[in-house]
Amino acid sequence: MTIGKSRIAAALLLGTTCMAVYVMAVAGYAVWSYREHKAALMAQIDHDLLQAARSLKYLLAPDFHDRALAPDSIGRDEELRNRKRVTEFGVESGFKWVQTIVEKDGRFYFSAPSVSEEEARERESWYFYPYEDVPAEFVQGFEANQTVYLEFTDQWGTYRSVAVPETSPGGRRYLASADRDISEVRRLVRRNLLQSAGVTLYFLLASLPFLFMLTIVYRAHLSALKEHNAELRAHKDNLEVQVQERTADLRQETKRLQEALANVRTLSGLIPICASCKKIRDDKGYWNQLELYIQKNSDALFSHGLCPDCVQKLYPEFADADELSPPPDSAPPPPPA
Repeated sequence: MTIGKSRIAAALLLGTTCMAVYVMAVAGYAVWSYREHKAALMAQIDHDLLQAARSLKYLLAPDFHDRALAPDSIGRDEELRNRKRVTEFGVESGFKWVQTIVEKDGRFYFSAPSVSEEEARERESWYFYPYEDVPAEFVQGFEANQTVYLEFTDQWGTYRSVAVPETSPGGRRYLASADRDISEVRRLVRRNLLQSAGVTLYFLLASLPFLFMLTIVYRAHLSALKEHNAELRAHKDNLEVQVQERTADLRQETKRLQEALANVRTLSGLIPICASCKKIRDDKGYWNQLELYIQKNSDALFSHGLCPDCVQKLYPEFADADELSPPPDSAPPPPPA
């Protein structure tokens, strides 16, 4: 019975462990799927941003940034032509803004920005418009001549931007930048998270029969353990009763033996006896007959008779008889006062 319950307990533990591993694996897959999907989307967005920024120079005259040195260095017609090309490129590619940015005396200016209809109504010219809130990461990328990515959130949404350092044929350095609204991307990522959660929930629901079976086995095992514990408690109580009864019996037997031993008188030690008459001296110095001394100091009783030698000595007339009958026993002499 113990071996069977041990096997059930081991199987129950194994099943619980397997189920826990299964749940963790499914949850881990959901988290991994979410992160992988998000990383893949962001990698694709970064790739598209980089390609768009690098393509801007092909929309402009090769020497445009060599000439974009001041607000009046580019004519109105060329500005509008650049605006149209850059804006159409941004709209068709799905970008919020695309622009090139130049630096002069430590300040940054838009040189060829895309312009929405609302922005066109606000200002007639956006060429060499100051970029007052240029991100610090863009400035660092410009100074270190490194491509930088930036993600930011404002009142209009969440955006992913790239700034690529470029150099004109004449050696003038500028930034090519592209921005994309990733609010929709975040919604896609959240949708993927919900899908992953749905897949996780599906597999967890699929595991419910196993959980139900495991619960049944666990309850059966628990019930068996309770019954076994009840049997053990009953057996223990029975043993305790038996021990108490046996202890009481032993106590009674011990008491009986002690009482019996108290009534037993034995002779021990050195007993002085006469070598001739065989009398024994008691503790008071009196000499008593052997049988009287033993009878007094023990529970032994004596009966008197004659042995054949004494019959021959005392009653020779009976010694030669064919049928010799010993004289009747005499009563033991009374103990001395």
